[in-house]
Amino acid sequence: MLRYPAIFLFAGLFSIQVYAQEQAQPTAPFPFQVTLTKPDSSELDSRKVLSAGKPTVLAFWLTTCVPCMSEFAAYTKNYADWKQQKDFNLLAISLDFPDRFHKIAPMANEKKWPFPVYWDRARAFKQLLPGGLNGLPQVFLFDKTGKLVWQHKGYSAGMEGELFARIQAL
Repeated sequence: MLRYPAIFLFAGLFSIQVYAQEQAQPTAPFPFQVTLTKPDSSELDSRKVLSAGKPTVLAFWLTTCVPCMSEFAAYTKNYADWKQQKDFNLLAISLDFPDRFHKIAPMANEKKWPFPVYWDRARAFKQLLPGGLNGLPQVFLFDKTGKLVWQHKGYSAGMEGELFARIQAL
């Protein structure tokens, strides 16, 4: 009788492992070709700030997203320590509508975010990344070759630890 529950447990664990290995990939190659807007309104090509060679985290957010603020507060608290332990990039990319753009720089300055902050005015990443950025916050982790290796949607306390563990494993 105990054999069958063990088989179902093994099959369930195997399917989770297979799913984790089959991470959907972006529709265009990393480092993408997206126009990003800096908080000072100047623009740059994403290829200038996204480079292969080290793990890269893209964290998508909105100025009105409370879970986004909690997640970024956790990143800010740990960022200096993380950077001492592992060389990686972390970029915060806002998907706000144009009428909220003027809130991005004051928010980043007030919260003292130590990582670069950009705005995807055209929301181009929605067409590039798996899931279409439906629901925020969303975080995507790319390995040093630019392969998408992990992503998560939403935030609850402690998720930043899982992100950093995955960064360290790369």
